[in-house]
Amino acid sequence: QAYPSRSALHRPRLAITGRLSRLAASTTHMPVVAASHHTAAPVRPSPHRRSSHGARVRAGHLRHTSFPRISAAAPGNAVRAHGAAPRRRSVAAMASTDVLTLISFDVDGTLIHSVGESANKLHKRAFAHAMKEVFGIDTTIDVVKHHGSTDPLILVTVLEHHGVSKEEAMAKLPEMEALMNTNFTSATPEEAARGIEILPGVKDTLAALRSSGRASLCLVTGNLEPIGWGKMSALGLLDLFDKPPFGGFGSDFCSGNTKESWRDRAELVRVAEAKCRAAHPGKELRRFHVGDTPMDVLAALDAGATPIAVDTGVFKMEELEACAPGRGTVHLNGMVDTAAFLKAVGLA
Repeated sequence: QAYPSRSALHRPRLAITGRLSRLAASTTHMPVVAASHHTAAPVRPSPHRRSSHGARVRAGHLRHTSFPRISAAAPGNAVRAHGAAPRRRSVAAMASTDVLTLISFDVDGTLIHSVGESANKLHKRAFAHAMKEVFGIDTTIDVVKHHGSTDPLILVTVLEHHGVSKEEAMAKLPEMEALMNTNFTSATPEEAARGIEILPGVKDTLAALRSSGRASLCLVTGNLEPIGWGKMSALGLLDLFDKPPFGGFGSDFCSGNTKESWRDRAELVRVAEAKCRAAHPGKELRRFHVGDTPMDVLAALDAGATPIAVDTGVFKMEELEACAPGRGTVHLNGMVDTAAFLKAVGLA
């Protein structure tokens, strides 16, 4: 079973400074679809309770909504709910305004990268603070391999490394996430931007996509939601995404499956799709997910989106190409070539 959607259940309003405060105040809490259960994993033994929206929820599941189940259509193509009659559409019709291109972006290694002695300092400090406060363990996330994972799964993996059981770590995730969010968002924007930089071409490409008027831009990242948007705000990228901002975040889902972290990331791709459909009813979606790890590629494919793999993270292009070959993945040398990116998503 999967861990509940903690961000939807009890995302606190945090006392934060500067522009990050305005960001938190504007973030909407849109519902998410029930996740498919790929693997059995330990869950927190808690009773039924009610979310902030009044919906009845159960431990081990994402919050139930009335969204239709979405079929896993061919990557990049419009998808439809089960039971809906197929429609034949001309090329001209597919180019009309009732088709929207949804592009979700990973954050670390895709849009931004860590630099210098203070590399990703605030985010790493938030991890260390949470584990120290809850378990009394003085550690960092760098004791384990964590690229391509999600924040909750990283917490579980690090704690298991130090002898904490998965069950105990999972049970304390809500407390640790709240501490991470508070630690990160209480910092100034200048502190949040320390040790991270926008990758070449990212700003121009996002601006071109936004100005096309035919794309919906969001995040799908393992970061907790306040941390992911906090980074975008601190680096001046926030205004290039949809308003209100939405996406799929590590705080939306955690299965406890630390061996196949891409499965959790696939659920986050689905979460973002559901939020986009709620914001744009009646639109047909062409879906792409951009990331720098094999986990991004596998997640996109599993969720029915076309993967766009960029070699701007720790994985080389050869490693990205070797992941799920022959399944339609687009490979790009980062986002430097805006024209090539627009062509890849059909918006040239």
